[in-house]
Amino acid sequence: MTLKPPRKRNADTTKARILDAAQEVFARTSFSDAGIREIATLAEVSTTLLLQYFGTKAGLYEAALNAAMPLAAVLSQPRETFGPALATALLKPGLAIRPPLMMALAAGNAEAATIAARVMEERSIAPLAKWLGPPHARARALEIAALATGLVTYTKHLPLRANTRRDVKHMAEWFAKSVQRIVDATE
Repeated sequence: MTLKPPRKRNADTTKARILDAAQEVFARTSFSDAGIREIATLAEVSTTLLLQYFGTKAGLYEAALNAAMPLAAVLSQPRETFGPALATALLKPGLAIRPPLMMALAAGNAEAATIAARVMEERSIAPLAKWLGPPHARARALEIAALATGLVTYTKHLPLRANTRRDVKHMAEWFAKSVQRIVDATE
């Protein structure tokens, strides 16, 4: 009988599985009600390993939220087509956009709300404001973030009556024009 060597764990793959599971749980359950055991089970790891990688539930939440906010790809778009490109990216079928729900469901917990505010500022608002430049760069970045959060919430997360293609197309056009006006602002 030949014994198989123990399977080596790929730390990066394991961390990615944990972060994906955490994003899923934190996007459907309040931070306070989300459980480390539930996340570990979904990621098919032990709670000990999960905590070894991320330390605490708050540490896991922060890492999961950071991983869910890939702004660099969005900011690589040309300024003149930023609004339509962002609309297309946010409405891409099958794309799970979890940060709005993760942040909303964290609001009831002071520690998680503080983390959400810091991550949103560092990973979204500040880089977008820098990219936008004057005038009123931070305010304009906040406007875009508010519009994007609303679009994602109403088209992907709320159990509203099924959106028709025409509804989604209309909202996408409105969103693209609104965002483009903010990007192009010169006053």
